[in-house]
Amino acid sequence: MKLLTTAFANDAIPVDEFERRVADVYRAGSVQALEAITRDLPEAKPEGVVVPALAQPTGAVARRPQQKVRSILSSVERNVPGPMPERLDVQSIMGSLELDLRRAEFPSGVTEIVVEAILGNIEIDLPEHVVLEDDGHAFLGNFSVRGRSRPRSNADAPVVRITGRSILANVEIELDD
Repeated sequence: MKLLTTAFANDAIPVDEFERRVADVYRAGSVQALEAITRDLPEAKPEGVVVPALAQPTGAVARRPQQKVRSILSSVERNVPGPMPERLDVQSIMGSLELDLRRAEFPSGVTEIVVEAILGNIEIDLPEHVVLEDDGHAFLGNFSVRGRSRPRSNADAPVVRITGRSILANVEIELDD
């Protein structure tokens, strides 16, 4: 089940394929049947393994346009040390998701983090040097920011724009002080 959840969280399989395979897991009658369900999935990296980033020219930060992190009926903890994508979609449905972005590289310009929590919990830790724009909303839940955003002192300061919603859920954004 962990291979399926990891593959889904890393966008290796779409939601309908994930749901079909989970149903197959519950119907499987042997270890061989379980292995057949996950045989084509990419291998999960062992905990603590860091894949080095490719060297970039000095001053340049390579950015992917978009990345997704999901927690559905599970718990996910991520520590992101490299370059941030232009847009990060964070989703927790009946699960818990913790993102530590304090060591992430935020280039100048805007990094958008779109948050969706439904009956779940999302916690995001940001470094102190970013300027935070918060436009999150809650319905029968919590969407809070702890810590102070620094005033935009120069035009090159990285901006993190958080948008999204919390429905019967908890979203906490914390700026490192």
